[in-house]
Amino acid sequence: VFCNSQAQAILEQCKVSCDFATMRKQLDTVIDQRNGENGLAGKSVENYGDRFLSYQLSSFEDDRYLSVIIEDVTDQRRLDSIAEAAVNMNNIGYIFSGIRHEIGNPLNSIKMALTVLKKNMDRYSPKEIAVYFNRIFEDIGRVEQLLKSFKNFNMYESPQTDVMDLSDFIMHNTQLITAYSGVKDKLIAISVNVDPGSEWVKVDRRALQQVTMNLLANAMDAMQDKQDAKLEIAANSRGNVTNLEIRDNGCGIPQEALQDIFKPFFTTKEKGTGLGLALSRKMLSQMNCSIDVASTPDVGTTFTIAIPKARDFEVEGHKAALKETDQ
Repeated sequence: VFCNSQAQAILEQCKVSCDFATMRKQLDTVIDQRNGENGLAGKSVENYGDRFLSYQLSSFEDDRYLSVIIEDVTDQRRLDSIAEAAVNMNNIGYIFSGIRHEIGNPLNSIKMALTVLKKNMDRYSPKEIAVYFNRIFEDIGRVEQLLKSFKNFNMYESPQTDVMDLSDFIMHNTQLITAYSGVKDKLIAISVNVDPGSEWVKVDRRALQQVTMNLLANAMDAMQDKQDAKLEIAANSRGNVTNLEIRDNGCGIPQEALQDIFKPFFTTKEKGTGLGLALSRKMLSQMNCSIDVASTPDVGTTFTIAIPKARDFEVEGHKAALKETDQ
């Protein structure tokens, strides 16, 4: 192993030895996750107390050698943290503004209904009084639904990722969605396609189930007026991730709304809270997953979830544990 003086100085400052065994151990994760394209092996940022080092690897001569570029990115990370904090503060202000609006509307409606009833209880007939009470209970239901969404927003703060068979997961969720009344009433055609090599992923099963069930319910709503409704669920391998796609041929999403659909309280539904997709993105990001959307009005919508693949030794360990449990 050769290490130039600048790299030597950076590593010594972080109390990291330059010998081969230490460096190989430091870079195990990056090397295991390399994609092999154009000689690029991978990039990683490691924390050493109050310092952050970036490792960038490149391979050459048929992977016989690795070149490692080391950079002290401590100041960059500190500036990124400040910028992130500023963005978070703006987001918090946006969320509180939304909470005030979403809870304020039903509360004002309840207050108005009760005021009218208080002034006219002795004059209104039981039927007229029942109309006002029904309106009050509807608004209370809206507040309850919103509070339930807030509760879900704080769930899975520390997701427990584990090896999971995506084929089994999709089959289970397909059975659940088949029992959904919209499928029974409209005979929605459901197709499932899982490419070989994309089955084993590493994710929190409960969190992913909540995300996918929300997306499937949205797809059902989007196809409620469609005569030849079709729902497609597919998984395909892309490098170190598996893409899980949920595709419908429903009403689609207007282009001007696509950039806002993951914002809290933004919704195109008449009775939606606008927290489902915001919650989904939050949970996915905590599991190193991402979500994207593509949609065309009157054609349909596709949501794509990128999920990290489980590594071979993790899959083998998982299978061994299952076998031991069965015995």
